[in-house]
Amino acid sequence: MVTKIILPVIDTERGKFEYNGRELTAQEYGNMEYEHFRKTNSQVSRFVDNMRHGISNVNPYGNRFRDVDYTQHPDIFYNDEEVQAVIMDSSKKEIDESFLLSHAEKGDMFLLVIDINPNTATGDGESELRFWVDDSNKVVNDRWLSDEVKLKSLPGRDYGVVCGDKIVTITNCKMVQSYATKNHPFYFAIIVEKAIL
Repeated sequence: MVTKIILPVIDTERGKFEYNGRELTAQEYGNMEYEHFRKTNSQVSRFVDNMRHGISNVNPYGNRFRDVDYTQHPDIFYNDEEVQAVIMDSSKKEIDESFLLSHAEKGDMFLLVIDINPNTATGDGESELRFWVDDSNKVVNDRWLSDEVKLKSLPGRDYGVVCGDKIVTITNCKMVQSYATKNHPFYFAIIVEKAIL
């Protein structure tokens, strides 16, 4: 089935950051983080090397190397972005709308193979996909983790799939296998917790 997938993409033009009591634009915050990374890169590398054999309880949203922490305002805004994709079953055979609709009725877990056309994603949409794929690959390729721990640790995402005049939401999608190539960077298998109509 060739259709559109709706991605929730963080709106980088809205929302704001605060640092030392002063509000920052997204650009100022990005520049500050980049400069800080350049200064502490060797410390971060040592920390990562030391932690690679275990799972840390360090807050992943905090930066333990920063002397003054920043906070992000809780009002994170999302935009819906539509991208074109080919959706297949686990044998890489294209599915039709009835496949998703029947899973929505059953409410069961199932596997999909998705090939998203990168030319239909905006810069923010492509970045969101790349972060998700990269984070998933780090977990999938970690030889120290059991399959059970990998599945629990994979980042989940909710997406909408356009089925004619309906939108089916596929929830807690976790990328379990990448089939990416140079021309198909977003080609992967996902486990879907359930489909909701």
